[in-house]
Amino acid sequence: MKKEELQQMIADVVKEQVEAIRKDNPGQEDPTVSQGKTDLAAIMGQMGVEFHVVGNLVYTEKGSILNRNNPLTPWVKLSPEMEDFAKGTKLLIQSGGSRSEAIMKLLQENTDTAGGYLVPEEFEPTMVQYDTAPTILWPRATIWPMGTDKLGMPKLAQRPDKDAQDFDHFAGVVFTWTEEGHTKTETEPVFEFIELIAHELSGYTAITNILLEDSSLNLINFLTGLFRRAWLWFTDRSFFRGNGGRQPLGIIPDPAVLSVNRAVAGAVTYADLLAMDNKLPSVFETGPAVWFGSKDVFNSLRGQVDARGQLVLQQFYEPGPPGIGQKLVEYMLGYQAIRADQKTMPLGQRGDLILCAPAWYYIGTRKGFSMDVSKEYLFRQNRTAFRVNGRLDGQCAIPEAFVVLDIVTVGS
Repeated sequence: MKKEELQQMIADVVKEQVEAIRKDNPGQEDPTVSQGKTDLAAIMGQMGVEFHVVGNLVYTEKGSILNRNNPLTPWVKLSPEMEDFAKGTKLLIQSGGSRSEAIMKLLQENTDTAGGYLVPEEFEPTMVQYDTAPTILWPRATIWPMGTDKLGMPKLAQRPDKDAQDFDHFAGVVFTWTEEGHTKTETEPVFEFIELIAHELSGYTAITNILLEDSSLNLINFLTGLFRRAWLWFTDRSFFRGNGGRQPLGIIPDPAVLSVNRAVAGAVTYADLLAMDNKLPSVFETGPAVWFGSKDVFNSLRGQVDARGQLVLQQFYEPGPPGIGQKLVEYMLGYQAIRADQKTMPLGQRGDLILCAPAWYYIGTRKGFSMDVSKEYLFRQNRTAFRVNGRLDGQCAIPEAFVVLDIVTVGS
């Protein structure tokens, strides 16, 4: 009997339990077995084990035995390789499918794909994971602590866009040449106002106390680090994509930032880089100005050359942090190119490439990342609740310090 056949057999048992629940509880919402089938398929796909049947017993190549006539506790003998599969199977059969979706979403010790892998008998106290890319706008923006929910500051109404009709470095301050003794022309600057309003970004999860007690890891410390990295990543992303509605106003949706239309639809070319560099006011070049774009964008520029035959994307190796060795650094037109995968837009869309002086993006922080732990909230369920939140806002203080690559203009 192959694993697909065993999977179907167990699914049929779950289905029988579901039908019994429907019969005993008429009118209630139908339970489903779709989640159970999906999780069983995933577990069996990982195990990759073949089976054969003798009478009512199912034997695995590694020595596990399953009794087909005892669906509630089917496992007669378990090999180490099948122990994880048995936990998930028993849970799904006993739940009858009606609670499987809810159970799978919780970090249960007896569901390996949702946390059970943390508590085997022999365990190396480490967590297999890859590191996400670090935040890229947080360390380059200007951060303002907020004493209340709102932070306002006056702004000189400068207009540094040299291509605009209202171009003005001095916010309305003008001088005229006059003869001695003649009436002097009155002049005064124009002011605007920036307001940052704290918005909350939060998350929540619950973990069984058994898992917390039995895990070889210090799960609270681990989750604190994990949630903090995730919170910073999502806020960093909002500084690029946020729409300003109960969240920061990101660079790309900001209607006041500068933009240029790309030369070729769906692509980024050397001509686009020149147009963006020409659009960025020179006062922001030493901000320092940088490029933000995805790996796809920079790879599309790889191999392109300028008018002198030099590569557009220049790569250098610079000394890295102690113990790391060298790190790869990329430049285009003299500005550093910084990868911003999943933060800038995909290749070909507005905002797939940004040239800017990120110090002119202002972040107001009312409350930084925090995580609260409660054993009382879900005391009867024997779970510990974790709540993560933080309050902040962000926007371009001087939108003209940001140039976004737009789509091709219709008709061009």
